[in-house]
Amino acid sequence: MIYALGAFDGFHLGHRRLLERARKEAEHRGTDWGVITFEGHPRMLLNRDKFKLLFTPPERDLIARCLGIPRMEKIHFTHEFAALGPREFADYIADRYSVEGLVIGENFRFGKGRSGDFEVLAGLAGERGWSLDVIPSYRVDGRVVSSTETRKAVMGGDMELASTLLGYPFIISGTVVRGEARGRRLGYRTANISVKDGKIYPPHGVYAAVSYIEGEWRGVALNIGSNPTFGAERAPRCEAHVIGFREGLYDKLLALFIIGRIRGEKKFSGADALVGQIEEDIEVCGAKCVKYIEEKSAELGNFAAVL
Repeated sequence: MIYALGAFDGFHLGHRRLLERARKEAEHRGTDWGVITFEGHPRMLLNRDKFKLLFTPPERDLIARCLGIPRMEKIHFTHEFAALGPREFADYIADRYSVEGLVIGENFRFGKGRSGDFEVLAGLAGERGWSLDVIPSYRVDGRVVSSTETRKAVMGGDMELASTLLGYPFIISGTVVRGEARGRRLGYRTANISVKDGKIYPPHGVYAAVSYIEGEWRGVALNIGSNPTFGAERAPRCEAHVIGFREGLYDKLLALFIIGRIRGEKKFSGADALVGQIEEDIEVCGAKCVKYIEEKSAELGNFAAVL
C-alpha cells in the first residue's frame, strides 16, 4: 500500500497533491493506496482549549468519499501515542499497516514534541524498505494553501477564499432538530442544526449556501447566530431556510455548503423589520445560489454522488 500520511483536517488543495501522488505511485507499482491519519486531531489533544477543527469527523469522511479515497486508516491520537518517539512512531505504522511507501507534505512533523521531520522519516523509511515522497507546499495566487489559512478565512467570514483554498465550499452538517418554530410563524420555515463544540464556524451573520435535498441542489439562506432581535441571549445556532422547499426536514441529516457571506448579524426593532430583511436576504441568496449551481454543477456532482 502507498499511504498519504498526515493530520488532514479536511482535505484542501495542498492535501489533494499528496493524494494524487499516492494514487499515481500505487498505479505505477500495481498496488493499492489510501490515507493514514488521526482520529482526534493532535492539536486538539495538545492544545485543547484553543484549537478547533475545520470539519467534524463525519464531515471529513464525507469529503474523503467525495475525493475517492479508497481507504482511510485512523490512528486514535492519545497522550500515549503522542509520547512515541519518531522511531516508535514508524514501528507503530509498520506493525499495523502494509506500507510500501509514504507520501507527506514538506512541513509534516511527527513523534514526541514534533521531533521528526521529513529527513528523519526518510531515514526510518529507508531502513524499512519504504519509498518516501515529500510534496512541496502548494500556492494559490502566491498564498500557501494550508489548514491554518483556511481556518483564518472561515473565521473571518471570507467564504470565497475558503472555497478557493479547499477546492470546495466550507461545510456545516448535522441532524435537523426542533427549534422554537419562530421562522414558521414569520412565514419562513427553517431547518435548525445545533452548533458543535470543537468545530469552527464563520462569524455570526447570514450566508448563501447550497444543499443536496431529495435529489436536487437547492439554494439556502443560512443564519448563524443567536437571534438578538428576540431578547434573551441564546446559544448560537444554524438556521437554514431552503428556498422554495416546503417539506419538513426534522431528524434528517443536512449538509450545507457555504458559498458566500451576505451580511452580519443585526438586532431589528421588531418582527416586521426582521421579515423585511429576511425577504431581501432570500432574494440575494437565491440569485447567488442559482448562479453557483449552474457554474459548479460538475464539482457539486461529486458530492451528490456520496450524499
